[in-house]
Amino acid sequence: MKTINAELKRQDKRLSLWQKIKNSDQAQCYMLIALPLIGFFVFTIYPIIWSAIKAFYYYDLVPSNTRFVGLKNFVTLFTNGGDYWNAWLFTFKYMLIKLPIEIPLALILAVFLSKELKLSGFFRNMYYLPCVISLAIIGTIFANLFDPFGIVNAWLLKFNIISQPIDWFGNTDRALAVLLLGGVWSSFGINVVYFTAALSNVPKDLYEAADIDGAGVFTKFFRVTVPMIASVFQTILLLAINGTLRVGEYIIVMTNGAPAGTTLTAEAYVMQSFLPGFSTGTPNLGYGCALSIISSIICAGIGLIYMSVSKKMTEIY
Repeated sequence: MKTINAELKRQDKRLSLWQKIKNSDQAQCYMLIALPLIGFFVFTIYPIIWSAIKAFYYYDLVPSNTRFVGLKNFVTLFTNGGDYWNAWLFTFKYMLIKLPIEIPLALILAVFLSKELKLSGFFRNMYYLPCVISLAIIGTIFANLFDPFGIVNAWLLKFNIISQPIDWFGNTDRALAVLLLGGVWSSFGINVVYFTAALSNVPKDLYEAADIDGAGVFTKFFRVTVPMIASVFQTILLLAINGTLRVGEYIIVMTNGAPAGTTLTAEAYVMQSFLPGFSTGTPNLGYGCALSIISSIICAGIGLIYMSVSKKMTEIY
């Protein structure tokens, strides 16, 4: 009997020790996610709540001037917010030109890089490199490149392509072309990585079967490759749409809306007009918060519409 009791005690000790280890592992997991969670609540949730509250106030950073105005900020936005809505028109124009260039380019490069070619890894890293550079820095680089006295004009003059320096940011279409060039260069690399990962999961047997059936390169691409990566393509395009709609600091640094505010995206307009340090004078931050909320609703609505329209892409295979 004593032997049995002693064995039971040893088992209880082992169970107690295991429970402590298990609890310790759980504690470590909670500690690992604690900082990201704190950051999420402090830098994401709290600003959203703060903005939602301030959108119903007149707020110019002076506490004594702060007053509740109800829906006045939103009424002003829809009745006298022409510059904001023009910024959205430019945002859509920028997106509708940029994505048809960026996404096919990324897919084509990913197809080539998915082949086991020499230096494919090197080129994959080179294409991804711009993605680790801040958009503000990229905007500064391209602003200097296309400055009237920048290197682009210098080379064009050197080869007698132009007779005098071009003011790239003095015309809306030329400024848009420069913005597109820098925007595509900065973001298509991450899409190359996504597409390469998706292509690596396409079964080789399908290509072999297509070869046996006599399918050509384009047939295999459109009948095998594209359908097999359709679900991933859906996500990549959603991320590209979201990223393009939310571009702001890149525009501010490169053109700052030149000429005459015609190249401001919606987010750039809010930053330039209502963000302390960027705006001139004493802006009504409450009105800026109202604009930010409407912008978030528009982006969320576009995302929901896109997911509804592209739902069949997940059902191809």
